Amino acid sequence: MGPPGRVRTSAVSALVAALVIGFAVAGCGGSGESGRQIVVNTRGGEREQLVAEIYAAALDRAGVDGVAKKVAEIADYAKQPDDARVAVDYDLDVLVAASPVPSTPDDQRLPTALPGHTLVSKTAIQSRAVLAVSPSLQQDIRTIAEFAQKYQNNAAGVTVLVPPEFGVFNRALTDRGLAVSDQADQAAFDAALTQPGFTGGAIVPAGSKQGNLVSLEDPDNILPSRTLSVFAGDQVAKGDPEAERVLQEVTDALTPQVVDRLLTEVKNNGKKPADVARDWAGDNVPTSSGFPLAQMILALLLGGAAAFTALYLFGWRPPTTAVRGGRRSDVATPDAPRSAAPQDTRVVVGPEPRRIAVHLPWSTTSADAGLALDGGLVKGTTVRAATVRGRTHSFRGETRQDAYGVRLSSDERWVIAVVADGLGSARHAEIASTVAVRAALDGIDSALRSGERPQSWDWKSVLAYVSDTVRRTTESLGSPRPGTNTERAPSARPGTTLTVAVLPSEGEGQAVCAAVGDSPAILVTGGQWQALTGEGGGGDNVTAAIPGDLADIQVQVFSWRAGDLLVLSSDGFAAGVAGGRTPLTQRLSQTWRTPPSLVDFVQEVDFRLSTFDDDRTVVAIWAGRHDTAVP
Repeated sequence: MGPPGRVRTSAVSALVAALVIGFAVAGCGGSGESGRQIVVNTRGGEREQLVAEIYAAALDRAGVDGVAKKVAEIADYAKQPDDARVAVDYDLDVLVAASPVPSTPDDQRLPTALPGHTLVSKTAIQSRAVLAVSPSLQQDIRTIAEFAQKYQNNAAGVTVLVPPEFGVFNRALTDRGLAVSDQADQAAFDAALTQPGFTGGAIVPAGSKQGNLVSLEDPDNILPSRTLSVFAGDQVAKGDPEAERVLQEVTDALTPQVVDRLLTEVKNNGKKPADVARDWAGDNVPTSSGFPLAQMILALLLGGAAAFTALYLFGWRPPTTAVRGGRRSDVATPDAPRSAAPQDTRVVVGPEPRRIAVHLPWSTTSADAGLALDGGLVKGTTVRAATVRGRTHSFRGETRQDAYGVRLSSDERWVIAVVADGLGSARHAEIASTVAVRAALDGIDSALRSGERPQSWDWKSVLAYVSDTVRRTTESLGSPRPGTNTERAPSARPGTTLTVAVLPSEGEGQAVCAAVGDSPAILVTGGQWQALTGEGGGGDNVTAAIPGDLADIQVQVFSWRAGDLLVLSSDGFAAGVAGGRTPLTQRLSQTWRTPPSLVDFVQEVDFRLSTFDDDRTVVAIWAGRHDTAVP
C-alpha cells in the first residue's frame, strides 16, 4: 500500500469516479426535461399575483410531472383545459361564484365548490375590504349598515365604486339597496376615484389610504374577509402526492410577513414577481433530479462498484484499521481525526435554510451581543426572555436591532415587560430600540406611582415620554458606525416599534398591553393564540414607529388568569406564529404549557426556517409561580 497521501488521493479519485459514472448511468435512463409550462393568471392585486407565481415556481422547481398549467382566475374555472391542475383564489370568491346566493366561507363546502377540484390547503394570506366614503357623507355614520340604511335606493345620487378585485361584494351591497358602479379595471377605478369633487363611496383594501375618504366600520361583517385557498385538480389531489406535498409545504411557509418581504423586493428593487418567486422557490423547494430516486441509487451503486474495481486493479487497496487503546484508528493516518462539527439542535419548522457564514460586527460586547437570554421569577409570575440576531445581520456582520426589558414596579404590584424592534431602514436602529426599552420601563414605573390603574391611562401621554427620549438621544448622533445595517440608509431617521405589557405581579386580575407598530402581544389560553396588539402595523412592510406615530397606539385590556401565557415578540418571531395556525405554534402550545428550560426556550425562539431571517425577540410570561430550576 502506498503512503498516506497517495491513499487519500486515491480515495478521493474513487469517490469522484463513482459519482461521475453513477450520474452518467442514471442520466441515460432519466426522463430529463419534462416539458412543463407554468401559466399564471390572476385577477387579484399584486400581492395575489406574487403568491400565484410562488406556487407556480415551487411546482416547477420540484419538477412535479403532470402539472402543465397553473390557472388562478375564477372566471376560468368552468373552462379549465385538462392540463390545468392547480388554482389559487380566495375562498369567498369561489363560493360566491359557485352559488347564485352569496355565501360565507365554509371549509365543508369549499372542496365541492369547484367541479373537478379539491381543496389542498388554506394560506395565512387574507384580504379584507372596507367601504370608504367622502367625509361629507360620513357625518353621524359609523358603520356600513348605517350608511346603507341612509343612502339606499340611490338616495342623493350616492354610488359606490367597486374595482374588479372586490367584485365579489357587489351582491352584498346591492342587497342593502346601495347603487354600485363596477369599474372595468383598476385604472378606471383609480381615475373615477380621483375625479375632482368626487362624492360617494368606494370598496378599498383595509388599511389603505385613499385621499380624504373615511373608512367605515363593519361589525355586521357585510364585507367578510377572504382567505387565499389552494385547489388542485382531482388528478393531482388524488394521484400525485408529490404535487400535494409541495403545495402544502409552500402554504406552511407563506406567512403574510414573508409575502410582505418578497413584495418589497418587487417594488423597491424593480424585480419581476416571477423572478422573485423563482428565487424564493430556489431557497425553499428541493429540486427534482429528473429521474426516480430508486433508479439513481441503483445507478450510483453500480457506478461506484465499477470505479472501485478499476482502482483496485491499478494497485489501490482500502486502508486497514487497528484498535489502539480501545478505539479504532486508521493505521495509515496516525494523526488524530478532526472533531465533527457540533450538531445544530434548534427546532426545524418547514424548509430548512441554507448554511451561511456568520460574521461578527466590527465590535461586540456583552451589552450588544448577538444572543441575550434570561429567565426566572418576578414575584408571582414566571418569565423567559431571549433575543437572537437574525441570519441576515449575522451574514453581513451587523448588530442585532431588537431589544427587550422586564422589571418589577417600585410598589411591587406590577410586572412591566417591553419589546422593541429597531427599524432596519433607519439610522441607529439598535440604539433607538435599546433607548426605547429603558425609557418605557422607567416611564411606566413612574406613571404607576400615581396610583391610577394602567387600564385607565391615557397611553398617548405615557408613551410620549418614550418617544421624546428616543428623539433626544438619537438626533445628535452622527453617521452610523461600521457593522450596522443602518449605514445603508443614512438619511432615514432612527425609529423603533414598541410593545409593552403591565400585569399584576401576584394572582389574577386585569392587565393591559399597548403597542406602536407590528411587534405583537399574544395571549395564549388553552392552546389558543390570540393577538391582543401589534399585528398589522402596515402593509408593504411599513409599520408605525416611535418617535412619532402616537396616533396609531393600540391598547388592549384583558383578563390575566392562572395558566395564561403572554408572549411579546418582534415580527421576526411573530412571522412563524402567523395567527396561531402554524406547525410552530402547535408545537409551542405543548412545550410552553409551562416554562421550558432556558436552553429549550432559546432553541425554539431561534427556530430554523428559510426566509425567516430577521432578529427574533420574545418575552414570555406565565401567570403563577412555576419551577424555574434551569439546567
